[in-house]
Amino acid sequence: MAATGSASVVGHGQAFARLGVATPVLASSAVTAEVRRILLGMIDGETSPGGAVVQLRPGEELIRQGEDSGTVFVLMDGSLTVTRESEGQAVTMATIDDPGSVVGEMVALGGGVRSATVAALTHCELLEFDSAEFRDLLASRPRLANQLAALAVRRAEEGDLAEILAGYGVMDTDSVITTCAAVEWRRLVRGEVLFEEGAVSDAIYFVVRGRLLVSRYDSMERETVPVGEVGRGGTVGDIGLLGNTRRNATVVALRDTVVASLDEPAFLTLIDRQPRMMIELGLKAVSRARVSGQRSSPSTVLATVACDRLPSDEIVRGVINELGTHGSVRFLSPVIVESVLETEGAADAEPGEVGDVRISKLLHEAEVESDHLVLGLGDHPGPWTRRCLAMVDRVLVFVPPDLTDEEAAAMDGFFLDCPEGVHRTVVMVHARAGGAPVGTGRLMERLSAKDALHMMEGSSPDAGRVARVAVGRGTALALSGGGGRGFAHLGVVRALEELGVPIDIVGGTSIGGILASVIADGMSSSEAIEWARLHFPKSLDYTIPVVSLVKGSRIARSATESFGDRAIEDLWKTYFCVSTNLTASRPHVHDRGDLARAIRATSAIPGVMPPVPLGESLLVDGGVLNNLPIDVARGFAPAGRVIAVDVAPPRGPGARGDYGLAVSGWAALRSNIGSGRSDYPRISAVLLRSMITASMRERDGQVAAELADCYLDLDMRGVSMLAFDDPSGVAQRGYDAALPAIEAWLAAPSSSGV
Repeated sequence: MAATGSASVVGHGQAFARLGVATPVLASSAVTAEVRRILLGMIDGETSPGGAVVQLRPGEELIRQGEDSGTVFVLMDGSLTVTRESEGQAVTMATIDDPGSVVGEMVALGGGVRSATVAALTHCELLEFDSAEFRDLLASRPRLANQLAALAVRRAEEGDLAEILAGYGVMDTDSVITTCAAVEWRRLVRGEVLFEEGAVSDAIYFVVRGRLLVSRYDSMERETVPVGEVGRGGTVGDIGLLGNTRRNATVVALRDTVVASLDEPAFLTLIDRQPRMMIELGLKAVSRARVSGQRSSPSTVLATVACDRLPSDEIVRGVINELGTHGSVRFLSPVIVESVLETEGAADAEPGEVGDVRISKLLHEAEVESDHLVLGLGDHPGPWTRRCLAMVDRVLVFVPPDLTDEEAAAMDGFFLDCPEGVHRTVVMVHARAGGAPVGTGRLMERLSAKDALHMMEGSSPDAGRVARVAVGRGTALALSGGGGRGFAHLGVVRALEELGVPIDIVGGTSIGGILASVIADGMSSSEAIEWARLHFPKSLDYTIPVVSLVKGSRIARSATESFGDRAIEDLWKTYFCVSTNLTASRPHVHDRGDLARAIRATSAIPGVMPPVPLGESLLVDGGVLNNLPIDVARGFAPAGRVIAVDVAPPRGPGARGDYGLAVSGWAALRSNIGSGRSDYPRISAVLLRSMITASMRERDGQVAAELADCYLDLDMRGVSMLAFDDPSGVAQRGYDAALPAIEAWLAAPSSSGV
């Protein structure tokens, strides 16, 4: 931007490529003084740095916010003021009066438009450099280039902090400048601890870039559990500082993160000058407490890498298209970065180089300005790969099922310098003529992946499912236990199919866990009903009741016949089931490993079926502690939709008469034979209801906490919990009850859940 009015301007050039909104020029720092010293030394020396002389009168503008220009100025004499339009108000952000100070280097180094207005307070004299001159100047003076890059990074961070402070009501000039000068900057690598639970509260931290994980020690579970995440613009440490208490949580960097730390004296001074900030902090603290443990923020940054054999462009396009239905999405790859920056090899700029400022700025703005950022790692590892892996939430590794050793080694190359803790997901891309997935666990281990997803090559619905699950926006179906009443779940699946609601994740407890397995393996509702008709009748093989009433061999045989030795991760869709660990007295979630064993464990009704050994533990039916695992489903879809289906009887068996304090088995038998209606409760009813009684309170708590977006409490009165001979009829009842309820839910404004 040329100076206005009577200013003399010479030497305009083409600006760098437009990348987005640049950050404002703010207060001086130690690095600013070093840049001034170098420039003034050059100007006073025998070799002139070049540049055209610009003269400004008081009040004239040098740079205007929003204009597109890459011109750089060096102040020789006078005083400048920097203002920025924020919240509809012009905020003075800095005064520049030191000779040798650089103005406008952020846009020249990083591209974009001016994000602040710079005007003369007094008569000013400056040197102006166009883009070409500026590049030549830096090329011949690497020390100056490095110092300007450091200055640009610092000013960018200070500008981000000023914008964050404005969100807390801090907008006056003195407070902004004083606060930016008082903060201590900390750069955390992924996995680094910011502070630990129980430590002294001595500072508040503003998250300028990156993301933090907040976790607390659970004395009941005897482990540290996550309670939330804090991204750009958020704060941590404020509760302890305001309440004069020790840290109540441990905070760790989920990715490379920049935070601005304000110690207690500086924070109290700021609060004293800006009391509105107390209100804003309090409101945000209440908001965090309300959502803690319920819905966390979805992952927003993905990286993708694909085996050379696969049509990676087509696959990634499908993922991006799906994410675009859930908000704005930006895709960046080395080729796109080079095109945007108009510089060959721009994506491979190393940290500390001048190009590093440009690429860092591009990535930062892309993340801030979009709901989802997808980064293609390209066709070879290098600085771009390392940069991406330092900021991602998850990496999707697309491979064919028959990945060769050579291809696996090529994939390994992308992760040689991968930061610890990066969530790696294998996405197996199957040919349409291929069979069911097998060997997924081995491939996960080979590629050091945490989990796996499956898709058919060329399938848009599958690509959409992969995208939704990867960013926590999937639709999860949680199915309860309830014996023979559970066939109603298949009616619900039919209703969802007809209404076009995709099932991305499915799991459950007891019969809900069994039926969820065939849905996860790609069966339609009609196919699942036929499967149930073949496998469930006569599934109770009674035996001498030493360990249990039935042997459980028929259910185990059905699982083996249906799935062979396939593992949970071999199912087409994300699957889980819940059992109860009797040894540890806690729920056990099965989401990897032996599928047949998981099915047997989730349905091992205590006393009716034998428990399932797992190492030194014994597992029984999950209904003992969590008969409707809404919380587990929510964990798989933190920002998605959870549909929970409950078929457990609302009431247990009641007394039909007073048979005294002791029972004769013969008398009870004669009562059943004689009238067909006995005053004695059946052992099966007592056992089944006793099993789920404890989990009813757990279910009520999860429903009350609104962990489910759609809760279907189906009335299946008249269907015995041990009646497995009519899957089709019970499924029809479930369909009739669920269809209108789901239609009403979908019609509600808040039904999307995304």
